[in-house]
Amino acid sequence: MPHAFPKSFKANVKSRGVKVIDVDKPIKIFNSIYTTGELGTFIKEQSLVITSDKGLIIVTGCSHPGIVNIVKKAEEIFDKEVYLVIGGFHLIGSSDSELKSIISDFRKLGVKNVAPCHCSGDRARELFREEYGENFINNGVGKIIKV
Repeated sequence: MPHAFPKSFKANVKSRGVKVIDVDKPIKIFNSIYTTGELGTFIKEQSLVITSDKGLIIVTGCSHPGIVNIVKKAEEIFDKEVYLVIGGFHLIGSSDSELKSIISDFRKLGVKNVAPCHCSGDRARELFREEYGENFINNGVGKIIKV
């Protein structure tokens, strides 16, 4: 759990028999599976990073720290290109110019595939679909994505 989570919340989770690991920096969770560590200022989050032969797979929650910041951090940690970014991009209500700038940043960062969901917003999904074409994955609950 991110270090910034309230102690009372962590205690509640521990009381249910769960081992809580306090995370403030990137750590290895399991073979090829890592956390970015705690990111963000006001709302703290971490993202999951899976290393694969095809590149990094970044699994986000709601991306409050900024989806581009998360991608940059993962590339910085692992010095590998990103094969897939999947999860919430936190872009609901963003203007077309903001969305196009983020999509441009994704391209500059070499992100090969995208699978935005929940808090990404319909307009963001539309624009990512237009830009990424066959490399856009329509994502949602129950979707199985094989890499």
